Amino acid sequence: MILRRVAALTAITFSLASCAFAGQEAQQSSSDTDETDPAPTLPAVSAFEVAEDEPALEAKRTAARFLEAAFNYEAEDGTPEAARERLEAAGVLHSTDRLDTSLLSPGTAAATQVIYPQLGGLTEDEASVMTVVEFTTLREQELSAWTRTIDVRLEQQERGWTVTEIASEGGAPPGTEATPSDAAARVLASDRIQLPDSSRWDILAGDIDDRTLEMMLSLSAEHTISVAVLSTGHPINVFGSDSVSNHINGRAVDIWAVDQVSVSDLRSLEEASPARTLMELALAEGATEVGGPWALSTSAGASFTDTVHQDHLHIGFKQ
Repeated sequence: MILRRVAALTAITFSLASCAFAGQEAQQSSSDTDETDPAPTLPAVSAFEVAEDEPALEAKRTAARFLEAAFNYEAEDGTPEAARERLEAAGVLHSTDRLDTSLLSPGTAAATQVIYPQLGGLTEDEASVMTVVEFTTLREQELSAWTRTIDVRLEQQERGWTVTEIASEGGAPPGTEATPSDAAARVLASDRIQLPDSSRWDILAGDIDDRTLEMMLSLSAEHTISVAVLSTGHPINVFGSDSVSNHINGRAVDIWAVDQVSVSDLRSLEEASPARTLMELALAEGATEVGGPWALSTSAGASFTDTVHQDHLHIGFKQ
């Protein structure tokens, strides 16, 4: 399971009353047993705790609180109006007027567990927080669950970091699945590559360059890697520029954890960090765009670092 740093549930705690009905065995001469399956219930969720040493701490906290308040709800509360009331009650700073999102559905209950909020871009007054979440819905006794990467946009306003929009809801299963390449099939089957469904759908749609997939297989040969984003859920442009991100063309992957420990936490290990080892390996394997917590210079090339890349590894190909 992906490592989660969570706090005890506070006012955002969400749960639905559970009704479980156990069948009773009748002592009859016949062998018939009457059992009723337990009614499905949503999983319990906990408020995500953003560690004090995370980059863009307050932006991440605001993004996580926004998702938790807006998208944990009971069946009668899956409306934009009810979501706004929850956000106001939780004291979450937001200025988004549009909450007509598929993450809200009248007649449906939902549980949203934040797994990790990763930076997708940052300037002095704007931020993208690509947040990996487990999103579970319950409608008419039917449970559905996906792991999505949701791009939450924020602005630094007078009162602090404020959510302004949801730039991506994390996509949806492709209408038509492409015939997977060998690399795609191996990535999808790997137990060392933890993928959000948003990224799995990218692969199934045939949108990811085989070089990216082969790189993921190489990086996961001796370590478990947790992917935050391939294409869907990432800002279209490199943040603060007019350049289209290589993620959009399927030529890059962002990894937020190695061996179930966040890259942000692995920074303190310096040269002993497996995250640093994977950056060096990516350069040796031919990646032409490698970002992370360290600026490395090797015989195979160099990596870059900045505030945005303190919490993940960006591995890609420029062309």
